[in-house]
Amino acid sequence: MDSAPAAAIDLGTNTALLVVGRRGENSSIEILQDAHSIVRLGEGVDQRGMLTTAAIERASVQIEKYVAQARSLGAKHIAAWGTSALRDATNRQALIQRVKKECGIDLCVLSGADEAKLTFRGAAFAMELPASYGVIDIGGGSTEVAFGKGKGLAAFSSLDIGAVRLSERFFPHLPPSPAQLHAAQTTIESALETLFAYPESTPLLGVAGTATTLGALAAGLDRFDDSALNGYFLTTARASALADHLLSLSFAAICSLSAIGPARADIIGAGSLILKTFLQKNECPGLYISTRGIRYGLLEKMLS
Repeated sequence: MDSAPAAAIDLGTNTALLVVGRRGENSSIEILQDAHSIVRLGEGVDQRGMLTTAAIERASVQIEKYVAQARSLGAKHIAAWGTSALRDATNRQALIQRVKKECGIDLCVLSGADEAKLTFRGAAFAMELPASYGVIDIGGGSTEVAFGKGKGLAAFSSLDIGAVRLSERFFPHLPPSPAQLHAAQTTIESALETLFAYPESTPLLGVAGTATTLGALAAGLDRFDDSALNGYFLTTARASALADHLLSLSFAAICSLSAIGPARADIIGAGSLILKTFLQKNECPGLYISTRGIRYGLLEKMLS
């Protein structure tokens, strides 16, 4: 008999994601729903160290919608975790208490280390992978890199560079000036110097919005398409060319690209610069796109 469904909510710096699933008779996990929304929880957190009233409102409303969806699918165990923005915000309790009061669930803070571990676990969900591989997750507030064999994690790092954080700090207007680009590049390179030595010739998976958006652009897709993107190989040369192109465009021009749209247009340049710099620094030929991520690692953990 199938197990009762469980639901995991991943509240990131830019997005709020939901996955609902249950374990079947053969121990595989059946996904009942996978939903994405942009709430920009981390708006202004890098500068002020606090969540704005508007961001708390957006996140609360979205979590309430997700909880209702999960319950309609029969989920008995619903849990939510916040990442970089929630970690950094001094007033995080305002959101945590509101979610508890309005939704009846706990919103927990996920450490950078746990985020890296769960991203590594979730990225590989239902994928055929080599014995050793790595995962990079470029989020809004932080970037996690992990390496391991199978489900065994060998090394991981969580870096305080992300698409929202860098955009707010260095790219107040688009396209950025050469001086702004140089400052952002220097910050990224300094952060990557603290990273563990990524093993040479090790296949890499990329999760989250930056990787999936660049993958969609490279594949010529008009919008997010899970079946077309999951497992797609994005070369470093193509990722670098896309990053350079996006960083040369105005906000309006980026918004006009259907694979991106206005909700991600202001941060995709910064995210693509992080990815380009990582790939080139580590001489990676490219990366495989994974449309999974933290939420799948959380769901597996909940159902194990």
